Amino acid sequence: MYSEFSRCLIIPSCPLRCRWACLRQQIKDIDDAVKTLCDDRLVKYQSHVGGGHYISVTSGYKCVDFRKFYVPYGQAEVKPTKKGIALRLREWDEMKRVVDAINDAFPALATALPCYMEGDHANQMSALQCSECYPFLDTSSI
Repeated sequence: MYSEFSRCLIIPSCPLRCRWACLRQQIKDIDDAVKTLCDDRLVKYQSHVGGGHYISVTSGYKCVDFRKFYVPYGQAEVKPTKKGIALRLREWDEMKRVVDAINDAFPALATALPCYMEGDHANQMSALQCSECYPFLDTSSI
């Protein structure tokens, strides 16, 4: 894991940098969903952070769920895998502090951009071929 992390600091197009940037951009929206959940109101928040990874906050579950999704062979509907973690709400608060600490310690991550803001998404065709933005799109017919 450490070698993948250190590689991510060096290589601008690393998927982990893009996912980190997406997570940073969505923290306020996730927080708003958590506040709605704490007010015992209905919430169904789900956001894509890259690849097959999503973050969700849903009524009935007092947590922020980070999970990998996939499309089963022969089906079209995206399904969750067992790979992921559900943070309790107090753990989510701590996670936000850790995000700030990581950004302070690693400026390369603090300045990372989501891949859709990079130059390789300059036209629709190249954007559609991005497996970070469209992990379940079959590009063989494009």
